[in-house]
Amino acid sequence: SLTDAGDRTTAHADEGQLALDLPRTSLPMSLEYRRDADATKRRQAQLGTVVRSVLRSYPWLGYYQGFHELSLIFLSVFGSERPAIEASKMVALFFVRDAMASNLDNVLQQLQLLYVVLKAISPEIHELLVELEVPPFFAISWVLTWFAHDLDDFQSICRIFDFLIVSPPMQVVYMAAAMLKRNERDILAYEQDFAAVHTGLSKLPQTVKEKGWRDIIDDSYHLQTEYPATKLQHMGNLHLPKLSVVNTFEATWMRLDPVRPLAFTSLVPCKSGQHPLASVVSSSVAQSAGNSKENRMARVIDLTDTAQKARNLALQHKWPLVVATVASATMLMYAWMLMQQLQIHA
Repeated sequence: SLTDAGDRTTAHADEGQLALDLPRTSLPMSLEYRRDADATKRRQAQLGTVVRSVLRSYPWLGYYQGFHELSLIFLSVFGSERPAIEASKMVALFFVRDAMASNLDNVLQQLQLLYVVLKAISPEIHELLVELEVPPFFAISWVLTWFAHDLDDFQSICRIFDFLIVSPPMQVVYMAAAMLKRNERDILAYEQDFAAVHTGLSKLPQTVKEKGWRDIIDDSYHLQTEYPATKLQHMGNLHLPKLSVVNTFEATWMRLDPVRPLAFTSLVPCKSGQHPLASVVSSSVAQSAGNSKENRMARVIDLTDTAQKARNLALQHKWPLVVATVASATMLMYAWMLMQQLQIHA
């Protein structure tokens, strides 16, 4: 129901990063891909076509590491590129657009709103996180990939996607809150240590069974009804920008008409040829591997994974607990510093 086409012959500035991500994209949902290297390469090539089509159709959108995982689910469900491209476009424009700006400011604010929900529904977990100064980036991949990065069970991923595509864009944050609430007892039993809590929370989605996701979805629906995004922003005194995907959902997505296609620019008009949501990062900056937000995000994820491995290795070799804690906490704090850099405009 969108008529925008863009110049699909002109490469997007972020296609270099996409090319690096595609070869290491895991395809866990089918034994065919595990057995057949050629089938994996074919699917990865299709995935590249899907993501490039989205970026070239809307060149003011920026690619982030994790968007290809969203597109992969649509490609796996539909089995062909064209419907996967259309689904990926819709998700990019109306659900994860905040993550496709020049920085992750709006996404980080959404994660802060997760703590606002927790304060209302689980003061104990909220107090634990605040007391240990645990930042919310344990949930960054949940929000950016709709849990696809964190789960191997394809049926559970599809169930989550089915729910999120018919919900407001911040629904995934309510799902995160509902999951934390349902695991409240286990979380409060974690070792009262920064690294231990972060590690436990990061691995939490992997412990949820398929039926558990149904309960989490139900809970999150009621949370969103009780604490809608507008109310939540006032409760936390954390106001997302006017053009955030959260605040424009009703005026954009809800106006789409499958019978009468329209251009996205008619929903959020352009001025002087520059889209108001366009990235402020120049092409040269966007192509810089060392400074791009995608590479910094990858370093954050890598550091948190390394922190977890360092802690496990230390405990495996029976090092003193304090050594294990310091080893993992040091890397996590460095990752937190990188997350702060992601909030700074280039």
